[in-house]
Amino acid sequence: MTEPDPTVANHTLVLLRGMDRKLDHVIETLGRHDVRLGRLERDLGEVRRDIGEIKSDVVLLENRILTQTNEILRIVHRLNEQDALASQN
Repeated sequence: MTEPDPTVANHTLVLLRGMDRKLDHVIETLGRHDVRLGRLERDLGEVRRDIGEIKSDVVLLENRILTQTNEILRIVHRLNEQDALASQN
């Protein structure tokens, strides 16, 4: 049998080493992207929580405004009744 040509083996080894370096670079890049995506996911969770809190605050403020508006209307109604009674006398 004939022995394999050493230059072919060397070229194959060089090619495999180059592919290994490229694969290492791809894996490193994917790792960085995974970290960034994790941060983005965490930040989106915080934004969703903040939006929920804001919605709750808006509902509470709306209830306060409605309560105060109703109180003002009661006072106006009472004053109108007192004015009507005073004009009758």
